[in-house]
Amino acid sequence: MNEQIFNIILLCIPVIGAVITGILVPYVKTKISATQMEEIIKWVNKAVEAAEVLFDTPKSGEEKREYVIDFIDKMFNSKKEVITQDQIRILLESAWKQMNNV
Repeated sequence: MNEQIFNIILLCIPVIGAVITGILVPYVKTKISATQMEEIIKWVNKAVEAAEVLFDTPKSGEEKREYVIDFIDKMFNSKKEVITQDQIRILLESAWKQMNNV
């Protein structure tokens, strides 16, 4: 009897491992990514607000844009690339548009 239970447990271990690898790990990765994206969006909004204060001269849009892109790039891509510069630019334009619509 004990040997049969042991064999059943041994058969269940790879099945449980497959379920964890196939379902649980991707789910956790998407949750982390969603949380990380929320954090990036929050910091992009703050960086856009800071750029508006720091660069208040007329026609300084390019300087503002580069400031935000460099800030976010250094903050989130220091160890590995989390977000591309094109993605940062899209979030920046969205934050700037929302800030001007308020």
